[in-house]
Amino acid sequence: MGWLEVAFKIGLAHPLMAMHAANAPISVTFPDTENTVLVEPPGVKPNQEQRLGAFDLMILRVRRECTDEEGRGASLTELRNWHILSDAAKVFWLFFEAVRESDFQEHNAVSGYAVAPAEEIQNNSLVRTCDVESSYEGDTPRLIPLSSIPSIRITQRAWKEAERRLTSNQPVLPHWSFALDAAYFSGSDPIRAVIMACAAWETALRYYLANVASVRDPAYLVASRGGANLPRLQEFMKVAKGGDLFYEQYGHGLDSWLDQQREYLRNLPTMRNKLLHEGRVVGKDIGAVDIVLAVLNAIEWLFQ
Repeated sequence: MGWLEVAFKIGLAHPLMAMHAANAPISVTFPDTENTVLVEPPGVKPNQEQRLGAFDLMILRVRRECTDEEGRGASLTELRNWHILSDAAKVFWLFFEAVRESDFQEHNAVSGYAVAPAEEIQNNSLVRTCDVESSYEGDTPRLIPLSSIPSIRITQRAWKEAERRLTSNQPVLPHWSFALDAAYFSGSDPIRAVIMACAAWETALRYYLANVASVRDPAYLVASRGGANLPRLQEFMKVAKGGDLFYEQYGHGLDSWLDQQREYLRNLPTMRNKLLHEGRVVGKDIGAVDIVLAVLNAIEWLFQ
């Protein structure tokens, strides 16, 4: 038996201001996976390469006891199976969660960066690059690059749409902005995604009643601005649209799918309130992706 050490060399997406020189790493042990994650004091080793827009370098190490055969043959698959990647990602996220809250409490400063969990470090929004070095009992480290940088696509249609909106002073409507943000977080922070999806749906309903339905009946404008809750807004919408969500699409072989979409939207307010009252639920599959897709589908249908 020996010790496998996996070093995550993370090129951060934001520069660091290391105002404290810690003399020892933070150590977190996970009894269920038998991994120990160490967070080295940041700011000690600057990122010399500055590659791909990364700023300062931060290092996390994961140590795990294993057999000689396991340690010397460990590939990326084994690192995932042993939860080394997910344990490192969890500690990375929780570290910056604590730093952000502490900064606010101490300096009354709101951070200019998003902190959200990710299954693996390279997918965290705080990370620009991530190289993994795996070594066993002091052997020469093996390098595994894990960088995952999303690209910004600008198609011909996107360019023309941006030109139209900018020249006509027509920004993206809030409900679309909220819904797309919810879609972004659905894979990494499901609680935030559901809450934002609910905000998107409520905003879309109010906008529809105020700007579309009110053209036929001014009473809808009053309804959109009142204190009606989300279920009540959906009742107003049904009257204005002439039927419940997707009603005209029934009878075309998609009835069960449409029923499920309706169910997601009906349950959304209750789920949102439950999450808000109970706080964050880490590691629980709440079906955020399906819920967000239902909201996106409903918004498209609403303004057809």
